[in-house]
Amino acid sequence: MFRRLLLLRILRPDKIVPAIVKLVKKDKELGKKYTSPPPFDLTKSFSDSTNKTPVIFVLSPGADPMTELQKLSVLKNVKWASLSLGQGQSEKAKEAILLAQDQGTWVVLQNCHLAPSFMPTLDGIIEQIVEDKGSNFRLWLTSMPSEKFPVSIL
Repeated sequence: MFRRLLLLRILRPDKIVPAIVKLVKKDKELGKKYTSPPPFDLTKSFSDSTNKTPVIFVLSPGADPMTELQKLSVLKNVKWASLSLGQGQSEKAKEAILLAQDQGTWVVLQNCHLAPSFMPTLDGIIEQIVEDKGSNFRLWLTSMPSEKFPVSIL
C-alpha cells in the first residue's frame, strides 16, 4: 500500500490525501480514530474565551454555528445580538460591541470576510477592551477563510 502511495504521489498528487486517510483507517496500529476529527465542543471554547478574546468560527460552505450558539446562550442565560457585516454595517457593529460591553451580553458579527475594511477597526476595538474575568461580554465572529482577516485577532 505504501508503494502505491508513492506512485500515486508522482502521478496524481491531488489524490494523495484521501489515499493516506484510507491507509491510516485500515492500519491495525492507528485506525479510524486518527482520521475522524473530534466533535466540536462550544462550551469548552466558551470557557477558553474571555471578554477580550473573541471566539472565531472559520466557516465552510453550508456551516452555520448560530443554532449551537443560541443553545449555549440559553444554557448560560445570556442575551445576544447578531449583526451581519457588509457594506455600511461598520458603525452599527461598533455600537453593538460597546452596548454589549456595557450590558454584559454577547455580540455575534457574522460574515467578517465581507467587511475587510472594518477588520483593522475591529482589531483596535478588541485591543482597547480591558480583560475582566467576571465579565459576561463575549464577542463571537464568523468568517469564511480570508487573507484579509487580521492575524492579531486570530
